[in-house]
Amino acid sequence: MFRELRIKIYFALAPVLKFFSLIAWKSYKSKNKTIKLVVGAGGTHFGGWFSTDIATLDLTKESDFKLYFSERKIDFVLAEHVFEHISDSNLELIISNLFKYSNENARIRIAVPDGYHNDPVYIEYVKPGGSGAGAHDHRQLFTYKSLGGWFEKYGFEAHAVEYWDENGVFHKGYKDDDYGYVSRSFVNDDRNAGGKPVYTSLVMDFIKK
Repeated sequence: MFRELRIKIYFALAPVLKFFSLIAWKSYKSKNKTIKLVVGAGGTHFGGWFSTDIATLDLTKESDFKLYFSERKIDFVLAEHVFEHISDSNLELIISNLFKYSNENARIRIAVPDGYHNDPVYIEYVKPGGSGAGAHDHRQLFTYKSLGGWFEKYGFEAHAVEYWDENGVFHKGYKDDDYGYVSRSFVNDDRNAGGKPVYTSLVMDFIKK
């Protein structure tokens, strides 16, 4: 009940939040030559990146993209554990908007739960309607193939960074870099402290060509 009340208050404040976000955006774009965008930030902030959430930038609405990016297009995007909450129809809108309002060679980093993870406990935790925090609202359980297919359809080049493959083999290619910090990754999540990939993400980079 408390969670539902918080959500109602958040959306009631959406016009105010967007107003202050647009003021912050004007300052950000005047100080930064490269536009780095965090979507679904949930209160996280990284130096040199501009943080947004659904109340300030609804990824399904081109009108919101026009408000921010009609003059300066996007160079980098980071979305950590956002896309698993999005339906197929909204995925089409979002990827189309990202393509239209990004520069050539823009890089979009997506991190989501990994549908090829070889631990059934993990899958039960992250699957749509699963036992994990927020899983009741999960709409997707992506693999590197399915997520890559979505972005390739809209003209992006797909690069799997950290992922499990269909043979149950883990590929740990992610490292902290300038393309976007992923906390729920092999190197950054404390659940992997023993060196075993207990909780990892499917991390993929998509480059606009």
